[in-house]
Amino acid sequence: MRAVIGYGSSIRGEDAFGLDVIKELQKLPLKETKLFSAHQLTPETVLELQDADEIIFIDTCHDDKNPYALACSLALQSTLNLSHHISPKTIIYMLRSLYAKNPHFYIYSMMSGSFDGITDNVRYKDRVSMTTDHIVSFGGE
Repeated sequence: MRAVIGYGSSIRGEDAFGLDVIKELQKLPLKETKLFSAHQLTPETVLELQDADEIIFIDTCHDDKNPYALACSLALQSTLNLSHHISPKTIIYMLRSLYAKNPHFYIYSMMSGSFDGITDNVRYKDRVSMTTDHIVSFGGE
């Protein structure tokens, strides 16, 4: 089973990127794919991902210099932070150590310097569409 989790805040402008990609994916007939939206990743997220062979994380990454650039990885945090805001890498670590699960995982991120609003609605929607299309072509149908 494939799991796609988009996370961010719908009231913080471009931070809603992950949520908006999930909304677009929900309109499509995806086979063997579970879609999740979340405000942030939490330890409880692991419970929803236990059966996944593949996990795709989608979010927004702060970057003033490259707004709307798309990336497939994030800088990894150097420690395991088990607060209520954790990284995708920590989720994967928890799946491995607690449940002996070793899913493949990918991170899709849009760079943004604006968490107050969407500064370029056309480019924002284009990035949502591009990411949605890529996820579907990567094995979602």
